[in-house]
Amino acid sequence: MIIAIDGPAGSGKTTIGRMVAERLGFALVDTGLFYRAVTVEARRRGIGAGDVTSLVQMVGELDIDINTSPKAGRDSPLLTIDGRDVSREAHDPAIAMELSQIAQLPDVRRLLVESQRRSARGDAVVLGRDIGTVIFPDADVKFFFTAPAAERVARRRRELDRARGSATPDAVLEQEIEARDRADQEREVAPLRAASDAIIVATEGKSVHQVFDEVMARLPKH
Repeated sequence: MIIAIDGPAGSGKTTIGRMVAERLGFALVDTGLFYRAVTVEARRRGIGAGDVTSLVQMVGELDIDINTSPKAGRDSPLLTIDGRDVSREAHDPAIAMELSQIAQLPDVRRLLVESQRRSARGDAVVLGRDIGTVIFPDADVKFFFTAPAAERVARRRRELDRARGSATPDAVLEQEIEARDRADQEREVAPLRAASDAIIVATEGKSVHQVFDEVMARLPKH
């Protein structure tokens, strides 16, 4: 079974997706990690988002490994490139602008589609922005999470503060969220939108457990 969860940055899909995968014993595949990996490696090699030819060549050479355990990152690396753990670098707010630019490049997105599909073999909860429309248009169940920008900024701040142990200015997070929203919605290939058969989940004002219960209630019994 493939459960697709799409939505903008900070809408809660990663937290809920992990909880659902743990409850069901499914793999958890966050497709956004592929774009984070490419961005981290491009920065390391000094390749700018405008150098599409070099980026495409680089993507073809990379061995990106996504840990699909819902517990990844707690006691094992979440993301590696050619065996190098880049989990921390991949979630650094400093890469937000380049990430937005690289993630909207059609050639890069096309190259990563098959890798994203292969990573979700068997039963999986798959997270992203184009899962229900492009990556798995025939997913068994599709969800699309929504939340206002202000609430998504607050959630992102809490996540980063817990991970880094220091406060992150709201202005920085607002810029990150706005940049990602703009890039996701306006990109030429696979723009952010709900699939016609997706279940819309409005997460505003709801606790994590309320959203989790809502999602679980909409899943087929098995």
